Amino acid sequence: MMLTSISRRVRPGLLAAALAIAPAALAADAAPVHWGYDDVASPAQWAAIAPACKGSLQSPIDLWSRSVMHEGAQRLKAAYHRVPFAVINNGHTLQATPQGQPLNSIELDGETFTLAQFHVHTPSEHTVDGKAHDMELHLVHTSVSGKVAVVAVFYDIGDANPALAELFDRTPGELSHAGERIALYSALDPADLLPAHSNVVHYTGSLTTPPCTEGVLWNVEMTPQQLSAEQLDALRFVFPHNARPVQSFNQRTLVDEPGH
Repeated sequence: MMLTSISRRVRPGLLAAALAIAPAALAADAAPVHWGYDDVASPAQWAAIAPACKGSLQSPIDLWSRSVMHEGAQRLKAAYHRVPFAVINNGHTLQATPQGQPLNSIELDGETFTLAQFHVHTPSEHTVDGKAHDMELHLVHTSVSGKVAVVAVFYDIGDANPALAELFDRTPGELSHAGERIALYSALDPADLLPAHSNVVHYTGSLTTPPCTEGVLWNVEMTPQQLSAEQLDALRFVFPHNARPVQSFNQRTLVDEPGH
C-alpha cells in the first residue's frame, strides 16, 4: 500500500542527525519495568531515569488545526505486506513484531525505514485541538543510519476492527501479565491498520517513553479508524491507562499534505 503524499518541513540539522536509540526502546524484549504511567515512576518522574525526557522537542503534543501549514515538499511512501506477527506484553503496552520476510517499510525523503514493531496506547497520546481519541497505534520504523520514523493512527469506538480482532480476542486470556507472549495465528498486513484515505500531519519530536530520544520523525494519520467497545475493553483490562501526557509544543512546525 502507498500512503498519500505528505509535505515535510524539518528544523535544520534534525533530519540529518543520527539517533542513538536504546535497543530496549524498540525491541520486543523490553528492559525490566522501572517506569510507568501511574504509581511506578510516573511520567513526571521520567527525567530522573532518562534525562532526555525533559528535552524541548518531546512527544506527544497537541495538534492544533490552526497551526498546520500546507506546503509542497517530499512524499512519504509505504510498502507493507501481510506477514506473521509475534506479540508481547512488555509491561507498558502490547507490542507486535513482524516475523520473517518480506520486510515492511516506509520511505521518507528517499531514505528507507523498516518496520520494527507496532504498539498501542489508551487513551491516545497525541490530542487534536485539545481532544483525545480512544486509542493510538504507533508503527515504529528505523533506518540503517539509526533514525526513527513513526506512523501514528487514532482509533475511536465504533465498529469492530477486523485487523485487530485476533489480538484483542486473545489479550485478556493470554497477554494479561508482563512477559507473556503469543504468535498471532493469522498474518497481518500493516496497511489494514491505516485509514483508506490518508491525511497525515508531520512534525519532529521524540519517543513517548523512556529514553525519550528526540529527532523522531512523526507522521500522524488525522483520520481515525474504529474499534469496538469490547476490543477497547480488552486492551484496558490489561492497560487501563498507558499514555504519556501532552508535552510543550515549543514552536514546532506541523505540515500536512497540500489540499487538506
